[in-house]
Amino acid sequence: MIESIFVVIAACLCFLALFQYANLYAAKMTLTHAATRAARARSVGLNYWMMEKAARAASIPVSGKCLVSFDLPASQTGLLPRRNVGGIWATALAVSPGSAKAQYEMARVPEFMGSENDPTSREILDYELWDDMSVSLEEPLSLDGETPGVLEVTVRQRQPLLISIAALLEGAFTSDAESSEEKSLTMRGTYSMESQYPLYMENMNW
Repeated sequence: MIESIFVVIAACLCFLALFQYANLYAAKMTLTHAATRAARARSVGLNYWMMEKAARAASIPVSGKCLVSFDLPASQTGLLPRRNVGGIWATALAVSPGSAKAQYEMARVPEFMGSENDPTSREILDYELWDDMSVSLEEPLSLDGETPGVLEVTVRQRQPLLISIAALLEGAFTSDAESSEEKSLTMRGTYSMESQYPLYMENMNW
């Protein structure tokens, strides 16, 4: 029994480590996609705020829960009256996937992209990990309009960890402010592309 306990603990740790790796890998791929969307926005001449909004919208899948409340209608699935398996299966295929809250969030993305500033955008959409996101831009300063320069966008976001290795080594899980840094890991996505807008519009240094 003692040997089984050690085996179960080791197996659970391995499973949680694999699950954590999968979450971090998905976060890195999503942030790389967010950097791609931000670089695309900048390459066509949009300003930094539009570039940041594009990165935020693309990072929604790994940005935690939505902090904006919605007045959702009462759910009426119609599953209870149909007690037979065929009726429940037919009803499940008839409804669109995703919750009503997710559909409301998706419907608000265009309105979010049209917001004028950060406080206005937070009233439309806001997620718990957006405060831990940073978007940095590197582009040549000597754009003469004759040849396109190469810009690089980097999106960083702090992702919470399922297992805190440092806390495990210390022998206890703590919840103070200092340990919060140890329970998260900053992920980064980078994308480079040619900046085309100096070729067809004046660079206003936005």
